[in-house]
Amino acid sequence: MSEMYATITSKGQITLPVDARRALGLVKGQKVSIRIEGDALVIDAPRDIATTRARIRAEAVAKGTWGKPPVAGDGWSARAEEHRADT
Repeated sequence: MSEMYATITSKGQITLPVDARRALGLVKGQKVSIRIEGDALVIDAPRDIATTRARIRAEAVAKGTWGKPPVAGDGWSARAEEHRADT
C-alpha cells in the first residue's frame, strides 16, 4: 500500500483515508488500536474477542494469577502497586 496522508484538526483528530479503512476492514464507529513505534504512529484493526481473551489468559498464566481472584486482605493491592511501580 502506498503512503497516505491525513490532516490533524484543531481538536487533534484525523480522518483515516478510505483506502486505509478498506484495507483494515474498518467501519463507522469501530475502535482501533493505536501505538507508537519509534517515531511512527501505528493503527491496527482490533483483534477479535477470542484472540484478546487468549492473550489475557496467557499473560495471567505466565504471571501465576490465572484462576486466583483477588480477595480483600490477601495483599493483592500491595502486589498490584509493586507491579505498577515496576512498569
